[in-house]
Amino acid sequence: MKILLDENVPEPLTEPLLWLLLRKHEMAHVNAQWKGIKDRQLYDKAKRKGYDVVISNDSQQLYDPEICRAIQRSGRHVVFIETSNGGLRSLAAAAGAIIHSIRGIISELEQADGQRIIVVPPLRGDPKYTTFDPRHEAPSSVWPRKQHGDHKPSRADRF
Repeated sequence: MKILLDENVPEPLTEPLLWLLLRKHEMAHVNAQWKGIKDRQLYDKAKRKGYDVVISNDSQQLYDPEICRAIQRSGRHVVFIETSNGGLRSLAAAAGAIIHSIRGIISELEQADGQRIIVVPPLRGDPKYTTFDPRHEAPSSVWPRKQHGDHKPSRADRF
């Protein structure tokens, strides 16, 4: 499939998305060929250039009658990545969501018998991770039990 990332999708997402798709698909960013293009024109150009999918970070397009008609006329699949309230945290949640979903989305679109519109919600909640201080708690069952606490720097470290 030929996939086009809209200008509101950060260009650095291109590489991880391609990697996750095992480089079996062609992917381009709007900025490489049509920087500043209006949304209504984008879908017609995408169709003429043979793109199958447009990925956009602007789900508000779904509430603009003219853009909706342009999307419908194009017949292109469109994947909208939703963001919550702006800012880097919102962008990170949206990027994580599309990275997490891209393989399933493209697989589904390859099987589709007509145009599909997909809305990808951002990841919700606080980022999930666990922190260990190995001086007090082992991060795994095979972590060495003897801990080497604070050490004095060697002579080489002092100078």
